Amino acid sequence: MRRIALCALASLAATAVACDDGMIDGEDPEDSVFVDDGKADDFFSVSAQEYLLEGNSTVVLDAAMASRPAAERLEAATKLIGLKQIAIAWFVTQYLVDKEEEDPNAHFGGFGGMAKAGAYQDLAIRERADKITFDFTFRQIAAGGRSLMSKLPTRLVGGKTVFDLEIGRPSNTELAQLETNHEWYRNAPWDGWNPAAVAAAQKEKITFAISKERASTDAFFDMARLTADGKLDMDVYFGWDYHSAYHLKHSKMLFTWLKDQGFRAPVTTWDKLTPTSGPFTRTVKADGKTVTVEVRMYFGKPGTSTDPDTDAGGRVLEGLAVESLAKRDVIIYSGHSGPFYGFALANWKKTEEGDLDDADIRVASMPSDRYQVVLAEGCDTYQIGTAFKENPNKAGKNVDVITTTSFSDASSPASVENFISALLARDSLARLRPQPVSTLLTRLDGASAGFTSMYGMHGIDDNPTVVPWAKTANFGKACSANADCGGPGNLCVSTARGKQCTAACTGAGDGGCGTGYTCKAVASSSSSTIYGRACAKL
Repeated sequence: MRRIALCALASLAATAVACDDGMIDGEDPEDSVFVDDGKADDFFSVSAQEYLLEGNSTVVLDAAMASRPAAERLEAATKLIGLKQIAIAWFVTQYLVDKEEEDPNAHFGGFGGMAKAGAYQDLAIRERADKITFDFTFRQIAAGGRSLMSKLPTRLVGGKTVFDLEIGRPSNTELAQLETNHEWYRNAPWDGWNPAAVAAAQKEKITFAISKERASTDAFFDMARLTADGKLDMDVYFGWDYHSAYHLKHSKMLFTWLKDQGFRAPVTTWDKLTPTSGPFTRTVKADGKTVTVEVRMYFGKPGTSTDPDTDAGGRVLEGLAVESLAKRDVIIYSGHSGPFYGFALANWKKTEEGDLDDADIRVASMPSDRYQVVLAEGCDTYQIGTAFKENPNKAGKNVDVITTTSFSDASSPASVENFISALLARDSLARLRPQPVSTLLTRLDGASAGFTSMYGMHGIDDNPTVVPWAKTANFGKACSANADCGGPGNLCVSTARGKQCTAACTGAGDGGCGTGYTCKAVASSSSSTIYGRACAKL
């Protein structure tokens, strides 16, 4: 569940600063110059790194299967291996994930990481002579801090970095128990796994090889697609909180914050807000067009149709969330979460309704032809990214999911506000200026005081690496100001050939700029400060 941090949020010095209305300022300097590669620090950092885990394991079919045809045995073994992969991911996560003192396994592992549920490969399935035992090689993905490998008790074997881990040995019957909220891993001794506290017959040792996975590069949110229909709609959910009713406190704070940002509220006060009140609204300019921004807010409110303590209220909240996934451009969740958990919308101490687990997300009705962005703001939501990517309507595309690989900050709705601000970053003329994803992730990481959140985004590889609405036809055109080159993100930069039009970019190499160009650092000549990257002619 989400860790509560009551200390003050840390300040963050970023390339973007706050506008008068609180949104991130997307203004670009008018005195930009390209910076030679040899003069710039080309190190690009994000707080989390993905790792490839490889190892070998075994499953054993029921004895009666020995007399069945070989094809039937292999089919049964393959199904059981899939269940074993879930178990491996569970126990790896129990080892890597950060703990709190009240956790039953508080002193087991705790390296700021977790396995990527669903990202499994089973290879080289081999049947033994007894016809019921099958060995297999597995591959899984995990994520953690960049120093994770140095923290683990590793050793070198055959040129590979490896570590040992004792995982649990649930029975085949237990492994098949995956009904939502009643999964086998919710029960002792598998929940709060601590191998030191269980008998030898209930555990097995696996040697894991670990290596760094290929890192993705920075990109932009695809604001052109999000606003193509002239509307950008967002639904915000505050999950039920048992510490200090933060679902109520933070929704009140966001109500005031949205009004301060120039949104028109659907009702006069927070007390009058209901699920049918309608959206907060305002307009912005995007590539010369007017775009209407709508923000709806949902939370469990005692004594109403969304009462979080009741089955009925939980079902309403869950139904609203499912509808949001089907209809909205942006879905925001802020609340309790954890490994193999999803969105806890209602009071799980009193009702099993009102939760949106990974399994629900995988089958939710989501538009297959529309790009969506999801913020999963809670502790250890990393695994939810895979659930969204594996939704058959998405098939790994048209969805970006921001998650955490450790704790998140529950002391304020700052993460929600920072996220909305990033999507609505604009210049002094109120025009949207798309921001690199790294700008937001850095801001989110920096807002966590006293611990490391490690925010990251799934789905970034197919995002644009040149600013949306880039006027590429103007590249190389003589200019005297950014406005000569197009809208926000189109830049007028000094080169050896004079001031020429270009556009902001993020990627490595040509950064998507096209043949004959490279994505190069740019700086303000007056402040000698590198503020981004832009397409430079070779």
